[in-house]
Amino acid sequence: MDSQIILSLLAASGVVTILLFVVRGLLDQLPDVFAAWHRAKKAYRADASPTDEGRDVEDHEADMRE
Repeated sequence: MDSQIILSLLAASGVVTILLFVVRGLLDQLPDVFAAWHRAKKAYRADASPTDEGRDVEDHEADMRE
């Protein structure tokens, strides 16, 4: 009976250790995931917006008023 309690405690501590290791690994990857997400959003917005190469902001505002 005593050895069964000890084995159960060792098994539980092993499971907790593995879970903590996995959670730490996932949390370490989050900054890279967020940075990639922001880069993807920025690239999508750059592709989706029309480029006005020969026009400046004042010309664009004047067109919007008309």
